[in-house]
Amino acid sequence: MKKFKLLYIAFFILSFFLSGCAVVQQFERGRLSDPNMMFDDNPIQKGIKEHYINVREGSEGGTGSQGGGCGCG
Repeated sequence: MKKFKLLYIAFFILSFFLSGCAVVQQFERGRLSDPNMMFDDNPIQKGIKEHYINVREGSEGGTGSQGGGCGCG
């Protein structure tokens, strides 16, 4: 039982230090906002496709875009 508690505490401390939390300085934020850091292969094409679907359906939401269903947004 004592060995289990020690193992549990060691796991907790290890997971705390390996969690990956870090403070990003202002001069480092430019590198993180680089288009190469995006998950999508072609974000412009994805945005156009989402806009087209939203205009056709007359609805918005779920993708982070805003506006009405008129195609002007």
